[in-house]
Amino acid sequence: MKILPQIIGLLAVATFLFSYQLKKRSNIILLNTISRCLYILQYLLLGAFSGAVFDILAAISSVFAGKKHMPFIKKNIKTIVITINFCVLVTGIIIAFSNRSILDLFALTGVLLEINALWPTDEKAIRLISLLAAPFWFTYNFLSCAYGSSLGNVFTIVSIAIAMIRYKNLKPNTNIE
Repeated sequence: MKILPQIIGLLAVATFLFSYQLKKRSNIILLNTISRCLYILQYLLLGAFSGAVFDILAAISSVFAGKKHMPFIKKNIKTIVITINFCVLVTGIIIAFSNRSILDLFALTGVLLEINALWPTDEKAIRLISLLAAPFWFTYNFLSCAYGSSLGNVFTIVSIAIAMIRYKNLKPNTNIE
C-alpha cells in the first residue's frame, strides 16, 4: 500500500467532509473543488486513472456551478448542465468499455450524482443528492485500493446526515436557475 496517496486521500476526505458542514452554497462548492484536486492527485498516484478523469470533469463542473449566477452561465444554465452531463456520460462509457471494467460505472454514477448536486440553489438539495453519490464512490474507491477515500465515503454519509439534521428546518429548493 502506497502511503503518500493514502495521506492525500485522507486530506481530500477531510476537505470534502468539512464542505458539507458549511452553511453557504458558495463555500460548499469551493471546498468541494479543492477536495476534487486532492482526489485527482491521489487517483493518479494509485493508477486509478478513470477516477482521476471523472474528478477532473467534476472539478470543471464545480467551477461552472460556483459561477452559475454570472450572466453567461445564468442565461445558458440548462445547456451547460446538459453539456457537462453528456460529456461525463460519454467519457464514462468510453472509459468503461476501453477498460472492460464494471468498476468504472460506479465512479461514473457517483460523479454524475455529485456534479448534479452542485447546481441547485438550495444547500439541502445539494446535500441530499450528494448523499446518493457516496455508495457508488465507496465501491469504486474500495475496489481501487483507495482505502482512505473509501473510509471517507462512510464519513461523508455521516457528515451529510449530521448537516441535514443541523439544517433540517430549511425547505429545499431544487431549482438550478
